[in-house]
Amino acid sequence: MRELIPKRQDRSKAAVNPTTDTTYGEAPGGASPSWYTNKWVLVSIVASVILVGWLGMRIWQNVFKPIKSDVDQAVLTVMVQPAQRMQIHRHLKLSGSVWAWDPLTIGAEIGGLRIAAVNVEEGDVVKKGQVLATLNSSVIKAQLERQQARLNRAEISLEKTKQPNRPMDINRLKAVVQQTAAVVSQEQSNLVHAKANLKNAFASAERYKVLSAEGAVSQEDFDNKTMLKDTAEADFHAAEKRLSAAMFLKIQAEENLKLALEGGMKQDIQIAGADLRETQANINELKAQLEQTIIRAPSDGLIVKRLAHIGDISVANKELFQMVRDSRFEVRAQVPEQDLPKIKPGQVVEFQCAATGSKRLPGRVREISPLIDTATRLATVRIDLPCERGWLPGTFASGLVDLGQVDALVVPAPSVIDRDGRKMVFVLDGKRVFAREIKVGERVGDLVEVWSGIAAGEPVVITGSGFLKDGDPVRISEHPTSAGETTNQEGSK
Repeated sequence: MRELIPKRQDRSKAAVNPTTDTTYGEAPGGASPSWYTNKWVLVSIVASVILVGWLGMRIWQNVFKPIKSDVDQAVLTVMVQPAQRMQIHRHLKLSGSVWAWDPLTIGAEIGGLRIAAVNVEEGDVVKKGQVLATLNSSVIKAQLERQQARLNRAEISLEKTKQPNRPMDINRLKAVVQQTAAVVSQEQSNLVHAKANLKNAFASAERYKVLSAEGAVSQEDFDNKTMLKDTAEADFHAAEKRLSAAMFLKIQAEENLKLALEGGMKQDIQIAGADLRETQANINELKAQLEQTIIRAPSDGLIVKRLAHIGDISVANKELFQMVRDSRFEVRAQVPEQDLPKIKPGQVVEFQCAATGSKRLPGRVREISPLIDTATRLATVRIDLPCERGWLPGTFASGLVDLGQVDALVVPAPSVIDRDGRKMVFVLDGKRVFAREIKVGERVGDLVEVWSGIAAGEPVVITGSGFLKDGDPVRISEHPTSAGETTNQEGSK
């Protein structure tokens, strides 16, 4: 290396290139002056390549190789248990709101009256006919008194009409009868005279007619006899009419006398009776209105809402109270149409809600709605609840219907986890576990029914499922992992 570097004194003797004005050192053997510079560049490149290779090997050994080895290292010690088929008691879940079995809305039948008193509060148990509220009835009572006075007057008028006339009236009617009888006799006599005159006049007219034809009498005499015949005929007909009129008056007088002796006229009695019935109908109407001012409970039951207040003005058909008939409640459960065949009237449903606390009370299916909602595909099932205090309309209640023993695929409840609204289990395959989405049915004790997603006999993780990911390697333990060990495993993960 020293031979390649010129000595100090030699460098001072370096030649000067007149064309470039550059001084070069003398290289041994007459080599070019830049030879040693290119040599150093080559050495630097080689050294850099060696250094990068050495660093890459160290990174591979210190980073990637441990990661690769960690893949084969278990992240958690778990227990597994195979899914199995067994006989379980299956139940159908029903839920809905508590409602009155027969809700009753009570209002006033008459409007425009002030509420004078309210006798019940919300939560009171009432009996049929019990007074709930009263309205001011002073105006109706005054009208009723006036109609009762009219009724008394109509009764007196009817009795008077039915009674016989007074003696003086009867004597007067008898005199009228006698007078009409005398008139009839007179008219009968007049009729006899008129008939005789007519007969004579007719005979005389016929005789003069013959004489006039023979010329024995003048035409004037004949005309006079003819006129007398016509006059006699007119008098005869007038006498007949007067006799008929006299006989009618006699009959009428006799009828009046008969009515006076027996009592009032039939028409007068009927009119008086009609007046009496009309007044009685008005009284009955006012009595009904007076009864309507007393608002009574239509049935035994429970008052759940009170809208009546003293001083309010009643409005016909406006709601004043709400009550539950016979204090009976029901649950109106919305059931999917595919579950309807499982429900039958009379089935027992054990319910639990806020009113019962932890206590379950048996209900009974009363009826199933014949109509299914086309939008929701749900049908309403009405379930009678036991008559106990504490039920509140609108309370949410959930219940179970026992469907009996069925063969089902089950897994332990701790093996099922919920991620993003999906039910999952981890199935062991070799030394790794893999997430499997499942559809679950009913939970029976510590077991969960599985409808789909796994098969019978597949081992599922029953401890630590919440700390695993899809594809994690695990260690299998024959004993449950303690809480401390689980926490440590989670921290190491």
